[in-house]
Amino acid sequence: MKNTTKLMVDPNAKALIFDMDGTLINTIQSHYEAWLTACAEYNVEFTMEYFFKLTGQPPLELGKAIVKNFNMAVDPHVLYHAKEILVKEKLKNIEIIHPVAEIAKQYHGKLPLAVGTGSHRKLALQLLESAKLLHLFDFIITADDVQNYKPHPETFLKCAQNMNVLPQFCQVFEDGRLGIEAGHAAGMIVTDVKPFYENSVWN
Repeated sequence: MKNTTKLMVDPNAKALIFDMDGTLINTIQSHYEAWLTACAEYNVEFTMEYFFKLTGQPPLELGKAIVKNFNMAVDPHVLYHAKEILVKEKLKNIEIIHPVAEIAKQYHGKLPLAVGTGSHRKLALQLLESAKLLHLFDFIITADDVQNYKPHPETFLKCAQNMNVLPQFCQVFEDGRLGIEAGHAAGMIVTDVKPFYENSVWN
């Protein structure tokens, strides 16, 4: 059931940080289906609930976790590349998560805005450009820009550093468990956006 409460910016926030996949753009279902198809060859399947617990980290790291958890006889790099081929077609039709994107549009030019994503830079820029959201953000921090992935706070702390705003005055908008943990570890204001979705896989 949709939450009718409006998504809000905290009055103490001086900068806003947005995750991308599942927060600004509804790509989670596409990635999930691509991973399922790639894993089917090895007779492995898993629920969306399981998959969601892994989201927020780069796809290769996610693939490593799947291979380890299911004791799969495949190199994670091979599985990852198979998934990436499958997902390209699925990501052609971009679905914007409007309650979140509207916050970015509303505060563009008023507060510093950044994206902190576990995706790689090339894909992140392509998706944000396709969704016509890229111009809203002052900084894009991706998996290519950090040494430690979510739930480590480095992604969000680097966003704050680039925006020249102390972490405690940054509000993070996230959908994933690892990202929410990363936001709290960074000492930031954290908002779980899932209750505000419209027409998403979470309703």
